[in-house]
Amino acid sequence: MKYILTWKCNMNLASKGGQSIFLAEDDHDDVYLFNNALGKLELNHQLTVFGNGVELMNGLEGISPALPDIIFIDINMPVKNGLDALKEIREKFSARLPVFLFSTTGDRVTVEQARKLGATGYLSKPKSTRDLEDLLLKVLSVNWQSRSVHDFYVHLQVADLNQKV
Repeated sequence: MKYILTWKCNMNLASKGGQSIFLAEDDHDDVYLFNNALGKLELNHQLTVFGNGVELMNGLEGISPALPDIIFIDINMPVKNGLDALKEIREKFSARLPVFLFSTTGDRVTVEQARKLGATGYLSKPKSTRDLEDLLLKVLSVNWQSRSVHDFYVHLQVADLNQKV
């Protein structure tokens, strides 16, 4: 499953330039919510969706050297999970390529593993579309490529903070 969704901006936001966004996500409902939240931001961007880590890697290798501006990867996917895809991305592409793990799993061990593998950040999937809009606006407004590759951004839900390790 690979498909491209494009949102065009109204007003003057298009002058900011759109971002090429890759999303690796196997859950169609989560893809719908992500795309819907992204569309409500009214930014000029292109979203390309892959159903698992293998499809994501094939997509990245097929467009190299013109890589996306940012990648969001679900952790729990069939064929190749998000952590394995992250590891392969870091082995084959620039450490400056912003890659965020995006999952319902928010335990400390997984977050630390993501950091050690070179993720730019770890985002716990919000429970509401409005919270997802806010999160995406925050993440997409930062120029991650200009930041240190050692910076690590974490956004967890309150319930995630209460989980025992």
